[in-house]
Amino acid sequence: MILTSASDSEIEKVWDRLSEGTVTIAIGIAVVFVAWLILKLVINWTTRGMERGAELSARKARKLAKYGKTPPPPDYETDLRLGTERRRKRARTIRAVATSAATVVAALTILFIVLQVLGVPVAALLASAGVLSVAIGFGAQSLVKDLISGLFMLVEDQYGVGDIIDVGEAVGTVEEVGLRCVRLRSLDGTVWYVPNGEIVRVGNMTRTWSRALLEVRFHFDTDVEVARKAMFDAVAAARKNPEVEKAILSEPEIPGIEAMAYNSVSLRLVMKVNPSSQWMVQREVRRELRRILVERDIELSAPESVPSIGVHVPGATVDTKTKQARGRSSAAPADSDGPREVLPPESGDD
Repeated sequence: MILTSASDSEIEKVWDRLSEGTVTIAIGIAVVFVAWLILKLVINWTTRGMERGAELSARKARKLAKYGKTPPPPDYETDLRLGTERRRKRARTIRAVATSAATVVAALTILFIVLQVLGVPVAALLASAGVLSVAIGFGAQSLVKDLISGLFMLVEDQYGVGDIIDVGEAVGTVEEVGLRCVRLRSLDGTVWYVPNGEIVRVGNMTRTWSRALLEVRFHFDTDVEVARKAMFDAVAAARKNPEVEKAILSEPEIPGIEAMAYNSVSLRLVMKVNPSSQWMVQREVRRELRRILVERDIELSAPESVPSIGVHVPGATVDTKTKQARGRSSAAPADSDGPREVLPPESGDD
C-alpha cells in the first residue's frame, strides 16, 4: 500500500508539472517549428541559388559577347547545359541532407524542452552526453568514419541523387544520399544500402556527360574502310530518332584498329552523349548497324575457339590406325591384345 501511494504521488507530480508547463511546451514547440521553417526556407533558397548559378553565367557570357569583348566558345551552350544539370543534382543532394539534419536538431530541441519542464536536469544530461559521445567515438569508429566520409563526399560532389555509380559490390542509380550511407537501386530492382565509410572507390557513369562505346569484330578479310563507313552510316541512321539526336553531344569517332587476331579485326566507335543516355544510344546504333551489315553483306568474325584433344595419360600409346578406321566406318573394334586409344576418363568408354 505504501509503495502504491508513493507511485501514485509521483505520477500526480508529473501530471501537475505537465499541466503547469503546457504553455511553456506549446510556446517552445511553436518557436522551434518557426525556426525549423525559417531554416528550411534558407536551405531551399540557397540550393535554388546554386541551381540558378549557371543561368547567371549564361547571361553574363551573352552580354560580353554582345559587346564584342570575348566570344563564347563553340561548345559553350552544351557545356553550360551539362553543368546546369550537374549543379541541380548537387543542389538536390545538399537540400535533402541539410533538411534531414535540421529536422533532427529540431526534434532534439523539443525533447530537451519537454524534459526541462518535467524537472529532468538537462545540463547534467548534456554533460553525460558529452562523455558518452567520447565513449561512442572510440567504440563506434565505423560510424564516425561513415559520417566523415559522407561529409567529404558532399563537399567534393562525388555523386548525387540520380547518378549511376559503381561502388564495387553494388552498381545502380542513387536514390538517397545521407551522411552515413547511400541508397542505390540496381538494374534488377534490388535496393542497396552502402555505408560511406565502406566505399573505397566510386565510379560515376553519369557525371556531366557519358560516352557511348560500340566495339565490333569484323572478319579478317573485311575492308576496314567499308566497315568504318558502315558504322558511321549506322550512327547517321540512328540519329533520325529525335531522342538519339538530342542525346548525342559530339560526332562519332573510330580511332583505328583496336585489336587484330588470326580471324578478326576489331573497330571501336565512341562519342559523347548526355548522362545516362549511352545505353539507349548504343541499342539504337546496334539495331541500325545490323540492318546495314545484312544489306551490304559484311561479315562479322566467328568467335574464337580452342580445340580440345582430351586428357593426356603419361606412358600411354595411341593406335592412330584404329582412330582413322573409326572415323571412316563403324568397323569392328581392334584386337584386344593390341594398343588401344586413350580417351578422357569422363567419356565412359572402355
